[in-house]
Amino acid sequence: MKAVILAAGEGRRCRPLTQTRSKVMLSVRNRPFMEHVIRALAAGGVRDLVVVVGYQKERVMDHFGDGIHYGVNIEYVVQEKQLGTADALSRVRSYVEGPILVINGDNLVDERAIDDVLRAEGENVMLAVLREEAGDYGVLTVEEGRVTKIVEKPGRPFSGIINTGLYRFSPDIFDELQKTPISERGSYELTQTIAHMIEEGRDVRAKITSGVWADAIFAWELLEANSSVPGIIEPRVEGEIEAGAVVRGPVEIGRGSVVRSGSYIVGPVSIGKNCDIGPNVTVLPTTSIGDYVHIGSHTEIRNSIIMNGGRIGTGAVVSSSILGASSSFGDHLIVESGESAVVIEDEFHMAEFGAVVADNVVAGARVMMLPGTMVGTGSKIGSGAKVCGWIERGSRVI
Repeated sequence: MKAVILAAGEGRRCRPLTQTRSKVMLSVRNRPFMEHVIRALAAGGVRDLVVVVGYQKERVMDHFGDGIHYGVNIEYVVQEKQLGTADALSRVRSYVEGPILVINGDNLVDERAIDDVLRAEGENVMLAVLREEAGDYGVLTVEEGRVTKIVEKPGRPFSGIINTGLYRFSPDIFDELQKTPISERGSYELTQTIAHMIEEGRDVRAKITSGVWADAIFAWELLEANSSVPGIIEPRVEGEIEAGAVVRGPVEIGRGSVVRSGSYIVGPVSIGKNCDIGPNVTVLPTTSIGDYVHIGSHTEIRNSIIMNGGRIGTGAVVSSSILGASSSFGDHLIVESGESAVVIEDEFHMAEFGAVVADNVVAGARVMMLPGTMVGTGSKIGSGAKVCGWIERGSRVI
């Protein structure tokens, strides 16, 4: 059976991180979202993949290539205009035969979830999970295993059975895609296709999985996804831990990285390749530090994601934050975490995190970022500045 990975969209609600990459390439536990998807498919015995790409497609194709490194075979199909998931799936018709798996490239799943949807009864199956907070997802009404209704993103506080975006379809799905009505957003969505199938009396089944499934609708939710990665970190030290450094719990340290004397690391923590940590740095759960990252002495990092090539000076405190690739921060950076109101796509959301900083941002010494700060790509923040709210792409803050 072939799997189709939908990876063409930007993920606008994950801005500013998606200003330079698609959502499927956002880093979770030092790997892009889609890499976790591919590894789960391979572990479940699904190795023939068709990936639909569009926004920032070169980054996706360059990273994954033909898939041989991941034990799979990948073919690519380009969706030139992002007209929705139904439109994206319709473009693979000539690439597949027989039943197919369809999965969003920006979700986290494990082998159990893949196995559940493969073994479920019925020709058309939606993988589902139970959630206490389901307002931002498609909520399913299920009677005796059959889906009878889909309520897309009810918004209000809501608990129930939600659609994960992982499906198994019969070949008839391609005929059904042609009947999909256009949405209010001017796109053709796969959930509308399925809703139309249900209205016509087609048998669509729901399988509630016991496996891992996680998503990040908004950028700050990457922090939760980072702590939900399938599998448990096995202690793996390929770098160097100097005498006097203390490492406890499951910690990964990549080749060429150095944890210097006096540093204290409590897992689960992932540290990539060729990093320089310390001396006297504290890294607390659940933090991921990418490749080629430098963290100066007496700095503390808590529950954060530091992407590839980041640099943080001495005496910094970073809490519940995401710092983008190739960004540089001077000495005594303070990023406070807490609850704040954030505006995303003209909607207010209450969230609890520190800052989300995009790629190639430069900040001077003694910068303070208040909770809910969002900094766009390529911005420059002068020494001593106190910032909060949205900092637009390419801004200069003095």
